[in-house]
Amino acid sequence: MTTPNDLPTTHPYRTDGWEHEIYPMPAFPVILASNLAASARWYQGVLGFVDVFTMRAHDDSPLLAHLRWSKWADVLLTQARTPLEPPRGRGITMNFMTLDVDDIAARARAAGATVLEGPIDRPWNARDVTIADPDGYRLNFTAPSSTAARGSLEEVISRVRQSPR
Repeated sequence: MTTPNDLPTTHPYRTDGWEHEIYPMPAFPVILASNLAASARWYQGVLGFVDVFTMRAHDDSPLLAHLRWSKWADVLLTQARTPLEPPRGRGITMNFMTLDVDDIAARARAAGATVLEGPIDRPWNARDVTIADPDGYRLNFTAPSSTAARGSLEEVISRVRQSPR
């Protein structure tokens, strides 16, 4: 069982060199962007992703941006070849672990991003915020909740079952 004293004080998957390490990615989303350069800047400047590399055309325009939230949490942004019709990403939410969802929510709001939900404490000992990216894709950031009651797995499952949906 994890207790508040066991929680990391730094991001557990942002160890030395995490931002430029090259490794096989077991899974990753490819996100179609209506404006690849603007979306890549938004992911980096607003949310704190880093650019692992950006593949560029002969005129220096980006073709593909490989961005990383933390080790093993990579996304590829690519330029949509035709206009993107809404709704985008229906039924899919990309989830990223962090330590401070309130900071991410504040930065997103300050940058004019749409915060879809939260920050909110969940009964399963997590604190979440869900943000729409510039093209409307859902990004959820989750952290260990500092206020949620701790307990055994059975107690957490019981709270989840009893919580309103």
